Amino acid sequence: MADFEPAVTITLRNEGGFYQNPETGEIVNHGVTLKLVQSSGYKSDPDVDFIRSLSVAEASQIYRTYFWDPHHMGPIGDQNLANKVFDLTVNIGPGDAKHPGALTLLQSAVNACGGACAVDGVAGPISIGQINALDPTNLLTRYKQLAAQRHTEIATAKAELASDLTGWLARLNA
Repeated sequence: MADFEPAVTITLRNEGGFYQNPETGEIVNHGVTLKLVQSSGYKSDPDVDFIRSLSVAEASQIYRTYFWDPHHMGPIGDQNLANKVFDLTVNIGPGDAKHPGALTLLQSAVNACGGACAVDGVAGPISIGQINALDPTNLLTRYKQLAAQRHTEIATAKAELASDLTGWLARLNA
């Protein structure tokens, strides 16, 4: 079973502090966006000042509530793999059957490594069983390859994000 604390520590380090993106208008602190807080119902009527003053402890709670627990990352048997899956889920979202994301990429990596699970972005018992049945080092390597391909696709498709590719790949390979 993977532990939340090492995973969130890595993600918080990767995400950094308060930032307001001048190109997209996104407002973020510790990786938690104003849009996430608004859409999740975490806090009624959040604003820029709420995000600016967001503590590390509160960001961690948001991550546990909206990322770690609902996407069933605790049952992943290898901590390094769970750390990367969590970090990538925060970075690009979990994905679903129509949109690639961290969990669909993991399920694709499982299938590429000889496992068998649906690529639907739901880390249910079948996916978790297949994840834990494979060699975690090989699975993590394949997962990072697929994630790098996805980052490259995003940067190629959206010119305004092309400058982010180097940072995304560094984060992925850290």
